[in-house]
Amino acid sequence: MGWVERVECVLNKHIRIIGVIIAVCGFAIRVYYASKYYLNPDEAAHYTLAAHPWHGLVGLYHNATLIMHPPLFIALLQPALLLGHSEVLLRLVPAICGALFPWFVMLWVQGIAGSGAAICAQVLLTFSPNLIGLGAEVRAYTLAFLFLSVCLLFLEKSLESGSTPSMIWFSVFLYLAVLSEYAVAWFVAAMGIYAILRLWQRPASGRLFLVWAVGQLVAVGLYLFLYKTQIAGFSSHRKFGEIYTTWLRPDFPEPHQNILRFAAHGTMGQFRYMFQLQVLIWAAAAASLFAIYYLWRRKSPSYAILMVLPFCFACLSAIFHLFPYGPSRHTAILDIAIAATVGIAIAELARHRLLPIVAAAPPCVLIWVFLCTHSYGFQDPNAIAPSKHQVQDMREAAAFLQKSVPADALILTDTGTDLMLGYYLGCPAFEYWDSSETHRVDQCGSLRFVIDPSFEFGGLGDIRDALAQIHAEYGSDRQVWIAAGGFDGGDSAANSVSKARAFGKAISIYQESELQPLSATNP
Repeated sequence: MGWVERVECVLNKHIRIIGVIIAVCGFAIRVYYASKYYLNPDEAAHYTLAAHPWHGLVGLYHNATLIMHPPLFIALLQPALLLGHSEVLLRLVPAICGALFPWFVMLWVQGIAGSGAAICAQVLLTFSPNLIGLGAEVRAYTLAFLFLSVCLLFLEKSLESGSTPSMIWFSVFLYLAVLSEYAVAWFVAAMGIYAILRLWQRPASGRLFLVWAVGQLVAVGLYLFLYKTQIAGFSSHRKFGEIYTTWLRPDFPEPHQNILRFAAHGTMGQFRYMFQLQVLIWAAAAASLFAIYYLWRRKSPSYAILMVLPFCFACLSAIFHLFPYGPSRHTAILDIAIAATVGIAIAELARHRLLPIVAAAPPCVLIWVFLCTHSYGFQDPNAIAPSKHQVQDMREAAAFLQKSVPADALILTDTGTDLMLGYYLGCPAFEYWDSSETHRVDQCGSLRFVIDPSFEFGGLGDIRDALAQIHAEYGSDRQVWIAAGGFDGGDSAANSVSKARAFGKAISIYQESELQPLSATNP
């Protein structure tokens, strides 16, 4: 046996150790990102809800269902507040889950297509630049990814061995996934069909089928409960309707748009979100198609169906205007299927040898992450650009407000920016507020905020309208400052304010008197 064969044997024998090393590296880079960027408005909303006082389980559930996500993440975020309120601690659970779920995907893929495909899938999910960023935010996505990846592993184990305990664990983690993110519904439905196909091809014991069927009924009941207590309330809400016409509009089909063209564009958007670089996007799409064909012909058609169905259900949800389907975090859960299929194709190309895969992975990952983090290729339009997302900028902005704004002045800001300022000013009394009718007033030490109901100012016209309302209520001689931030930062005021204090474009702070005359600006 030559040295190549000996190394190959050692790598295959210690595949899980390799997976642990990859996971540790993934966790380290996510913690670094978590310490580098400030909390965006959505993250600040999660923090505000978790920090808000609650009375018993009913109060906890009510607080947790005020946002358009299932309630489990808020409940898990609260224990982190006992340790502290720093950005890293708040992002610790997503960072752990973001580094850990690719490891479980690796174990799942290993059972389907071998160790080479498994390691490839783990590397892709661990070091995808957008997934790194997603795992360094106070969001529930990676928590849902973790529970779903464990589901896939236990379901496969149960169907292969006929293990009833594995099916029970599958059901438990299925419920946790359902309670973490609504996007898992695509995989929940796909796994249901996949299980039916597998149980039909290879009949299992009546006990195993009964456990699976009961677990599915409970999952359906859980969705009905969430619909009754949360989703139904949001379906008629103003903000739910806004997603079709604002930042997620491209992720829904336009009237009279060709549905097949929308489906193709949306599916490529999934690859665009994960890989970012154009050459990788097209190569990965081709590799995924090859892998689906490979699974259908050489393994089992049920495996291929499991990889394809989540995309079909996700696309249908967008066609019926239920959920977006495009290159954003909202559909990032589909990256699990993408990584699995691309990993299978790479392993086939390497003839299922681990040595070339392990040797090529580090330099390829370094080049990939470097190019993507230096603004080459696709950038997530729903994320804040790193150039205006530095944590020190928000800390300096908060210190500036405390030092410069007189006690009798008012500070006008928008919904979203108020939550960010509440976090960095140390005012947990700021509440998550979702009215679309009037502004509200919050006090933070000596600072008095007037919060406009709009989610981020749309431009100078919004700011002037809000100022007119303030002066009508508090008098025209009241000194007013403006703090404009959110996902767009202070860019909307850049050409309209003579002396705006822009803190790395994270947020712009200025006095009303510094606005240019109306005749010199666009209304």
